[in-house]
Amino acid sequence: MTDESTKRTLRFIHIPEKVAEEARRTRIDAFGHHLKSYQGRESCRVCLNISREPEDFLLLSYRPLPDRNPYAEVGPIFIHERECTPYGSLDEFPEDFRSRALVLRAYDGDGEIVDATVAAAGEGERAAANFLDNPTVEEVHVRHPTYTCFDFKVVRG
Repeated sequence: MTDESTKRTLRFIHIPEKVAEEARRTRIDAFGHHLKSYQGRESCRVCLNISREPEDFLLLSYRPLPDRNPYAEVGPIFIHERECTPYGSLDEFPEDFRSRALVLRAYDGDGEIVDATVAAAGEGERAAANFLDNPTVEEVHVRHPTYTCFDFKVVRG
């Protein structure tokens, strides 16, 4: 996304494909949890689609930040059980998340929280861009509005 008023470019990043590939192959996440299949209408952290109909998902633990301080929390995320196409429109806010209220957390280069907000539906992209106007912010994590599970991250382009 390019905001013409400030000429900033943002990138919207799914979880690393390697995390999903390993979980699907071994049925064990990076924390040793044995994975099982769930059927539901969830959001996949690889393709960044929210299912319209029930689909098969794996629930696994994921840590989006390096383990350097207490902010490097581990939490649950869903991925499609089957292989899916990773989100490819990295310069566009994921469409399925536009109509959701979202929790956004801004982190500095040491992985410490700089700021956070709950963005109303349709305001997540603007809130992320505003956080990234702060030069100390390295990345913004977009999270589910009630469970606060990690959805994807936003960085400067």
